[in-house]
Amino acid sequence: MPRQRMDPGEHGRISESTKGGTFFASVYVRDTDGKRRRVERSSDKSAEDARRLLQRHLKDRRPPVTNREITDKTTLSELFDVWIVAKAAEDGVSSQTADQYRQVWAKHGASQLGALRIREVDTTKAHEHVQGMGATTQAKRLRMILLGMFSMAVRFGVIAVNPIRETKPTKAIPKEVVRKIHPDDLKRVRAAVRDYADREGPGPRPGRLLPAFVDLLVASGARPNEVLALRWSDCDLGGEPPTVTIRGTLIDHGRIVGKPLHRQDKRKGGAPEHTVVLPRVGVDALEVLKAQSAGEGPVFANRDGGWISLANMRRSLRAALPEDLRTTIMPQTFRRAVATVVRDKLGSEKAQQQLSHAKLSTTEKHYLQRHTEGPDVREVLDEYTRVQD
Repeated sequence: MPRQRMDPGEHGRISESTKGGTFFASVYVRDTDGKRRRVERSSDKSAEDARRLLQRHLKDRRPPVTNREITDKTTLSELFDVWIVAKAAEDGVSSQTADQYRQVWAKHGASQLGALRIREVDTTKAHEHVQGMGATTQAKRLRMILLGMFSMAVRFGVIAVNPIRETKPTKAIPKEVVRKIHPDDLKRVRAAVRDYADREGPGPRPGRLLPAFVDLLVASGARPNEVLALRWSDCDLGGEPPTVTIRGTLIDHGRIVGKPLHRQDKRKGGAPEHTVVLPRVGVDALEVLKAQSAGEGPVFANRDGGWISLANMRRSLRAALPEDLRTTIMPQTFRRAVATVVRDKLGSEKAQQQLSHAKLSTTEKHYLQRHTEGPDVREVLDEYTRVQD
Protein backbone atom coordinates (compact mmCIF):
# COMPACT_ATOMS: atom_id res chain seq x y z
CA MET A 1 0.00 0.00 0.00
CA PRO A 2 1.53 3.35 -1.02
CA ARG A 3 2.45 5.73 1.76
CA GLN A 4 -0.13 8.47 2.29
CA ARG A 5 1.07 11.90 1.26
CA MET A 6 1.38 14.51 4.01
CA ASP A 7 -1.04 17.40 3.99
CA PRO A 8 0.40 20.94 3.81
CA GLY A 9 1.68 21.89 7.27
CA GLU A 10 2.27 18.31 8.41
CA HIS A 11 5.63 16.70 9.09
CA GLY A 12 6.84 13.10 9.16
CA ARG A 13 8.64 11.06 11.80
CA ILE A 14 11.62 12.66 13.54
CA SER A 15 14.88 10.78 13.05
CA GLU A 16 18.03 11.10 15.15
CA SER A 17 21.73 10.73 14.36
CA THR A 18 25.14 11.48 15.85
CA LYS A 19 28.27 12.81 14.19
CA GLY A 20 31.53 13.88 15.84
CA GLY A 21 29.92 14.12 19.27
CA THR A 22 27.02 16.30 18.01
CA PHE A 23 23.44 15.03 18.16
CA PHE A 24 21.06 15.74 15.27
CA ALA A 25 17.29 15.56 14.97
CA SER A 26 15.69 15.95 11.53
CA VAL A 27 12.32 15.63 9.88
CA TYR A 28 10.64 16.25 6.53
CA VAL A 29 7.93 18.92 6.46
CA ARG A 30 5.41 19.58 3.70
CA ASP A 31 5.00 23.34 3.67
CA THR A 32 1.89 25.29 2.72
CA ASP A 33 3.34 25.90 -0.74
CA GLY A 34 3.21 22.09 -1.27
CA LYS A 35 6.98 21.58 -1.23
CA ARG A 36 8.65 18.97 0.97
CA ARG A 37 11.63 20.27 2.93
CA ARG A 38 14.08 18.75 5.40
CA VAL A 39 14.37 20.57 8.75
CA GLU A 40 17.17 19.84 11.19
CA ARG A 41 18.35 20.96 14.62
CA SER A 42 21.44 19.93 16.57
CA SER A 43 22.70 19.82 20.18
CA ASP A 44 25.97 19.07 21.93
CA LYS A 45 24.10 17.78 25.00
CA SER A 46 21.96 14.83 23.89
CA ALA A 47 19.72 13.41 21.19
CA GLU A 48 16.71 14.25 23.36
CA ASP A 49 17.81 17.88 23.56
CA ALA A 50 18.17 18.02 19.77
CA ARG A 51 14.66 16.56 19.45
CA ARG A 52 13.24 19.19 21.83
CA LEU A 53 14.92 21.99 19.88
CA LEU A 54 13.46 20.67 16.64
CA GLN A 55 9.97 20.33 18.09
CA ARG A 56 10.15 23.87 19.45
CA HIS A 57 11.22 25.13 16.02
CA LEU A 58 8.42 23.26 14.25
CA LYS A 59 5.87 24.84 16.54
CA ASP A 60 6.73 28.40 15.43
CA ARG A 61 8.11 27.63 11.98
CA ARG A 62 6.84 29.51 8.95
CA PRO A 63 7.47 28.34 5.37
CA PRO A 64 10.42 30.02 3.65
CA VAL A 65 9.41 32.91 1.43
CA THR A 66 11.05 33.02 -2.00
CA ASN A 67 11.03 35.65 -4.72
CA ARG A 68 9.53 38.23 -2.37
CA GLU A 69 10.71 41.56 -1.06
CA ILE A 70 10.17 40.62 2.60
CA THR A 71 11.64 37.42 4.07
CA ASP A 72 12.61 36.12 7.51
CA LYS A 73 16.11 37.53 6.89
CA THR A 74 14.80 41.07 6.35
CA THR A 75 15.97 43.58 8.96
CA LEU A 76 13.63 46.16 10.44
CA SER A 77 15.45 48.99 8.65
CA GLU A 78 14.89 47.19 5.35
CA LEU A 79 11.28 46.53 6.30
CA PHE A 80 10.73 50.21 7.08
CA ASP A 81 12.07 51.25 3.66
CA VAL A 82 9.56 48.96 1.94
CA TRP A 83 6.71 49.90 4.27
CA ILE A 84 7.05 53.68 3.90
CA VAL A 85 6.94 53.45 0.10
CA ALA A 86 3.86 51.22 0.27
CA LYS A 87 2.24 53.53 2.84
CA ALA A 88 2.54 56.49 0.51
CA ALA A 89 1.40 54.55 -2.57
CA GLU A 90 -1.46 52.52 -1.07
CA ASP A 91 -2.79 54.80 1.68
CA GLY A 92 -2.03 58.08 -0.07
CA VAL A 93 -0.29 59.74 2.88
CA SER A 94 1.17 63.14 2.08
CA SER A 95 4.87 63.81 1.64
CA GLN A 96 4.75 65.81 4.86
CA THR A 97 3.36 62.86 6.84
CA ALA A 98 5.77 60.37 5.23
CA ASP A 99 8.71 62.59 6.19
CA GLN A 100 7.44 62.79 9.77
CA TYR A 101 7.43 58.97 9.86
CA ARG A 102 10.98 58.89 8.49
CA GLN A 103 12.15 61.36 11.13
CA VAL A 104 10.58 59.33 13.96
CA TRP A 105 12.11 56.10 12.66
CA ALA A 106 15.54 57.69 12.16
CA LYS A 107 15.59 59.07 15.71
CA HIS A 108 13.83 56.34 17.71
CA GLY A 109 13.90 53.16 15.65
CA ALA A 110 16.75 52.82 13.17
CA SER A 111 19.72 52.65 15.54
CA GLN A 112 17.82 50.91 18.37
CA LEU A 113 15.92 48.24 16.41
CA GLY A 114 16.93 48.56 12.77
CA ALA A 115 19.58 45.82 12.69
CA LEU A 116 17.24 43.19 14.15
CA ARG A 117 15.53 40.73 11.84
CA ILE A 118 11.74 40.54 11.84
CA ARG A 119 11.60 37.31 13.87
CA GLU A 120 13.98 38.69 16.49
CA VAL A 121 11.50 41.29 17.75
CA ASP A 122 8.82 40.03 20.11
CA THR A 123 6.11 41.85 22.05
CA THR A 124 8.24 42.14 25.19
CA LYS A 125 11.17 43.77 23.39
CA ALA A 126 8.95 46.17 21.46
CA HIS A 127 6.88 47.06 24.53
CA GLU A 128 9.97 47.85 26.62
CA HIS A 129 11.35 50.07 23.87
CA VAL A 130 8.12 52.04 23.40
CA GLN A 131 7.60 52.36 27.18
CA GLY A 132 11.16 53.65 27.55
CA MET A 133 10.30 56.63 25.33
CA GLY A 134 7.84 57.92 27.95
CA ALA A 135 4.50 59.62 27.44
CA THR A 136 5.40 61.33 24.18
CA THR A 137 3.77 61.81 20.82
CA GLN A 138 6.89 60.26 19.29
CA ALA A 139 6.27 57.02 21.23
CA LYS A 140 2.75 56.80 19.84
CA ARG A 141 3.99 57.46 16.33
CA LEU A 142 6.74 54.86 16.60
CA ARG A 143 4.24 52.27 17.81
CA MET A 144 1.98 53.11 14.87
CA ILE A 145 4.93 52.74 12.47
CA LEU A 146 5.97 49.38 13.96
CA LEU A 147 2.38 48.18 13.88
CA GLY A 148 2.20 48.93 10.16
CA MET A 149 5.60 47.39 9.45
CA PHE A 150 4.81 44.12 11.21
CA SER A 151 1.35 43.99 9.61
CA MET A 152 3.19 43.97 6.30
CA ALA A 153 5.41 41.14 7.56
CA VAL A 154 2.26 39.16 8.46
CA ARG A 155 0.83 39.73 4.98
CA PHE A 156 4.07 38.46 3.45
CA GLY A 157 3.80 35.30 5.55
CA VAL A 158 7.03 35.88 7.47
CA ILE A 159 5.28 35.84 10.86
CA ALA A 160 1.85 34.63 11.91
CA VAL A 161 0.93 37.27 14.51
CA ASN A 162 1.75 40.96 14.78
CA PRO A 163 3.82 41.30 18.01
CA ILE A 164 3.20 45.05 18.26
CA ARG A 165 -0.55 44.81 18.93
CA GLU A 166 -0.14 44.20 22.66
CA THR A 167 2.38 46.98 23.20
CA LYS A 168 1.35 50.36 24.55
CA PRO A 169 3.19 53.60 25.26
CA THR A 170 3.39 55.13 28.71
CA LYS A 171 0.11 56.69 29.75
CA ALA A 172 -0.02 60.22 28.46
CA ILE A 173 -0.20 63.23 30.72
CA PRO A 174 -3.82 64.46 30.80
CA LYS A 175 -4.50 67.08 28.17
CA GLU A 176 -4.86 70.67 29.22
CA VAL A 177 -8.49 71.56 29.87
CA VAL A 178 -9.92 73.67 27.06
CA ARG A 179 -10.84 77.14 28.28
CA LYS A 180 -12.20 80.03 26.29
CA ILE A 181 -10.44 83.38 26.40
CA HIS A 182 -12.34 85.67 28.73
CA PRO A 183 -13.42 88.91 26.97
CA ASP A 184 -11.28 90.96 29.36
CA ASP A 185 -8.23 88.82 28.55
CA LEU A 186 -8.93 89.07 24.82
CA LYS A 187 -9.04 92.84 25.18
CA ARG A 188 -5.66 92.75 26.92
CA VAL A 189 -4.20 90.49 24.21
CA ARG A 190 -5.33 92.76 21.38
CA ALA A 191 -4.01 95.83 23.16
CA ALA A 192 -0.67 94.13 23.87
CA VAL A 193 -0.07 93.07 20.26
CA ARG A 194 -0.95 96.57 18.99
CA ASP A 195 1.51 98.11 21.43
CA TYR A 196 4.16 95.61 20.36
CA ALA A 197 3.60 96.35 16.68
CA ASP A 198 3.64 100.14 17.22
CA ARG A 199 6.71 100.27 19.44
CA GLU A 200 9.39 102.71 18.43
CA GLY A 201 13.02 101.91 17.95
CA PRO A 202 15.72 101.23 15.35
CA GLY A 203 15.58 98.35 12.90
CA PRO A 204 12.68 96.32 11.50
CA ARG A 205 9.63 95.47 13.59
CA PRO A 206 8.96 91.70 13.39
CA GLY A 207 5.52 92.08 14.97
CA ARG A 208 4.05 94.54 12.45
CA LEU A 209 1.51 91.96 11.15
CA LEU A 210 0.71 90.49 14.55
CA PRO A 211 -2.46 92.53 15.34
CA ALA A 212 -4.07 91.55 12.04
CA PHE A 213 -3.04 87.92 12.54
CA VAL A 214 -4.68 87.78 15.99
CA ASP A 215 -7.82 89.52 14.73
CA LEU A 216 -8.15 87.11 11.78
CA LEU A 217 -7.75 84.12 14.10
CA VAL A 218 -10.59 85.46 16.25
CA ALA A 219 -12.70 86.45 13.25
CA SER A 220 -12.46 83.10 11.47
CA GLY A 221 -11.69 80.34 13.96
CA ALA A 222 -9.33 78.95 11.30
CA ARG A 223 -6.09 77.15 12.05
CA PRO A 224 -3.07 79.49 12.34
CA ASN A 225 -1.34 78.11 9.25
CA GLU A 226 -4.59 78.39 7.27
CA VAL A 227 -4.81 82.10 8.14
CA LEU A 228 -1.17 82.62 7.14
CA ALA A 229 -1.86 80.82 3.83
CA LEU A 230 -4.59 83.27 2.79
CA ARG A 231 -4.16 85.03 -0.55
CA TRP A 232 -6.02 88.15 -1.60
CA SER A 233 -7.88 86.06 -4.16
CA ASP A 234 -9.35 84.12 -1.20
CA CYS A 235 -10.88 87.29 0.31
CA ASP A 236 -14.15 88.94 -0.70
CA LEU A 237 -14.34 92.13 1.34
CA GLY A 238 -16.91 93.73 -0.95
CA GLY A 239 -19.35 90.84 -0.74
CA GLU A 240 -22.53 90.85 1.26
CA PRO A 241 -21.61 89.38 3.61
CA PRO A 242 -17.80 89.72 3.42
CA THR A 243 -16.01 86.35 3.47
CA VAL A 244 -12.69 84.56 3.29
CA THR A 245 -12.29 81.08 1.83
CA ILE A 246 -9.74 78.70 3.34
CA ARG A 247 -8.18 76.75 0.47
CA GLY A 248 -4.71 75.80 1.70
CA THR A 249 -2.24 75.78 4.55
CA LEU A 250 1.39 76.74 5.12
CA ILE A 251 4.00 74.03 5.63
CA ASP A 252 6.88 75.28 7.79
CA HIS A 253 10.60 74.90 7.12
CA GLY A 254 11.79 71.32 7.50
CA ARG A 255 8.36 69.71 7.82
CA ILE A 256 9.06 68.05 4.46
CA VAL A 257 12.68 67.06 3.94
CA GLY A 258 14.43 69.38 1.50
CA LYS A 259 11.55 71.84 1.23
CA PRO A 260 11.49 75.39 2.62
CA LEU A 261 8.44 77.24 3.92
CA HIS A 262 5.73 76.87 1.27
CA ARG A 263 1.98 76.91 0.70
CA GLN A 264 0.14 73.60 0.29
CA ASP A 265 -2.81 74.06 -2.04
CA LYS A 266 -5.11 71.88 0.04
CA ARG A 267 -6.36 71.86 3.58
CA LYS A 268 -5.39 69.50 6.40
CA GLY A 269 -6.39 65.92 5.61
CA GLY A 270 -7.51 66.92 2.11
CA ALA A 271 -10.63 68.63 3.53
CA PRO A 272 -12.67 70.69 1.06
CA GLU A 273 -12.30 74.46 0.93
CA HIS A 274 -14.19 76.31 3.66
CA THR A 275 -15.77 79.76 3.50
CA VAL A 276 -16.39 81.80 6.66
CA VAL A 277 -18.35 85.02 7.05
CA LEU A 278 -16.22 87.79 8.53
CA PRO A 279 -17.29 89.91 11.49
CA ARG A 280 -16.30 93.58 11.64
CA VAL A 281 -12.98 92.86 13.38
CA GLY A 282 -11.88 90.60 10.51
CA VAL A 283 -12.91 93.07 7.80
CA ASP A 284 -11.07 95.90 9.54
CA ALA A 285 -7.90 93.81 9.86
CA LEU A 286 -7.94 92.88 6.17
CA GLU A 287 -8.63 96.43 5.03
CA VAL A 288 -5.56 97.65 6.94
CA LEU A 289 -3.41 94.96 5.31
CA LYS A 290 -4.89 95.63 1.88
CA ALA A 291 -3.90 99.28 2.11
CA GLN A 292 -0.30 98.18 2.74
CA SER A 293 -0.27 95.46 0.06
CA ALA A 294 1.35 95.94 -3.32
CA GLY A 295 0.13 92.78 -5.03
CA GLU A 296 -2.36 89.91 -5.15
CA GLY A 297 -0.19 87.35 -3.37
CA PRO A 298 -0.09 86.49 0.34
CA VAL A 299 -2.30 88.47 2.71
CA PHE A 300 0.43 88.11 5.35
CA ALA A 301 3.46 88.90 3.21
CA ASN A 302 7.01 89.48 4.40
CA ARG A 303 9.04 92.43 3.14
CA ASP A 304 9.95 90.46 0.01
CA GLY A 305 6.34 89.54 -0.73
CA GLY A 306 6.74 85.92 0.42
CA TRP A 307 5.09 83.82 3.10
CA ILE A 308 5.58 84.34 6.84
CA SER A 309 6.13 81.28 9.03
CA LEU A 310 4.00 80.42 12.04
CA ALA A 311 7.21 80.06 14.07
CA ASN A 312 7.92 83.78 13.57
CA MET A 313 4.36 84.74 14.48
CA ARG A 314 4.45 82.54 17.56
CA ARG A 315 7.69 84.19 18.72
CA SER A 316 6.24 87.67 18.22
CA LEU A 317 3.04 86.80 20.07
CA ARG A 318 4.96 85.44 23.04
CA ALA A 319 7.14 88.56 23.15
CA ALA A 320 4.10 90.84 22.99
CA LEU A 321 1.96 89.22 25.70
CA PRO A 322 2.04 90.10 29.40
CA GLU A 323 3.83 87.52 31.52
CA ASP A 324 0.63 86.05 33.00
CA LEU A 325 -0.82 85.28 29.55
CA ARG A 326 2.23 83.77 27.83
CA THR A 327 1.60 80.21 29.01
CA THR A 328 -2.11 80.19 28.18
CA ILE A 329 -2.43 82.20 24.96
CA MET A 330 -0.91 80.69 21.81
CA PRO A 331 -1.97 80.91 18.16
CA GLN A 332 -4.00 77.68 18.38
CA THR A 333 -5.80 78.92 21.52
CA PHE A 334 -7.98 81.28 19.48
CA ARG A 335 -9.56 78.46 17.47
CA ARG A 336 -10.77 76.79 20.67
CA ALA A 337 -11.96 80.14 22.04
CA VAL A 338 -14.02 80.83 18.91
CA ALA A 339 -15.56 77.35 19.05
CA THR A 340 -16.61 77.77 22.68
CA VAL A 341 -18.06 81.27 22.19
CA VAL A 342 -20.10 80.11 19.20
CA ARG A 343 -21.28 77.00 21.07
CA ASP A 344 -22.40 79.03 24.08
CA LYS A 345 -24.56 81.33 21.94
CA LEU A 346 -25.62 79.18 18.98
CA GLY A 347 -25.01 75.55 19.92
CA SER A 348 -22.40 72.88 19.20
CA GLU A 349 -23.45 72.28 15.59
CA LYS A 350 -22.77 75.90 14.65
CA ALA A 351 -19.35 75.64 16.32
CA GLN A 352 -18.65 72.52 14.26
CA GLN A 353 -19.65 74.34 11.06
CA GLN A 354 -17.49 77.35 11.90
CA LEU A 355 -14.42 75.13 12.42
CA SER A 356 -15.29 72.90 9.43
CA HIS A 357 -14.95 69.62 11.29
CA ALA A 358 -16.29 66.51 9.59
CA LYS A 359 -17.54 65.16 12.93
CA LEU A 360 -19.27 66.96 15.78
CA SER A 361 -17.44 64.68 18.23
CA THR A 362 -14.10 66.23 17.17
CA THR A 363 -15.34 69.71 18.00
CA GLU A 364 -16.81 68.64 21.33
CA LYS A 365 -13.82 66.60 22.47
CA HIS A 366 -10.94 68.89 21.53
CA TYR A 367 -12.22 72.44 21.00
CA LEU A 368 -15.03 73.23 23.43
CA GLN A 369 -14.74 74.29 27.05
CA ARG A 370 -16.66 71.76 29.11
CA HIS A 371 -19.84 72.87 30.83
CA THR A 372 -19.25 72.91 34.58
CA GLU A 373 -22.71 74.03 35.68
CA GLY A 374 -25.87 72.02 35.31
CA PRO A 375 -29.05 73.60 33.89
CA ASP A 376 -32.00 74.66 36.06
CA VAL A 377 -34.06 71.46 36.06
CA ARG A 378 -35.86 71.98 39.37
CA GLU A 379 -39.31 71.80 37.81
CA VAL A 380 -38.57 68.46 36.15
CA LEU A 381 -37.11 66.89 39.29
CA ASP A 382 -39.82 68.30 41.55
CA GLU A 383 -42.40 66.67 39.30
CA TYR A 384 -40.44 63.41 39.27
CA THR A 385 -40.21 63.24 43.05
CA ARG A 386 -43.69 64.58 43.85
CA VAL A 387 -45.69 62.21 46.08
CA GLN A 388 -48.84 61.16 44.29
CA ASP A 389 -52.08 61.15 46.32
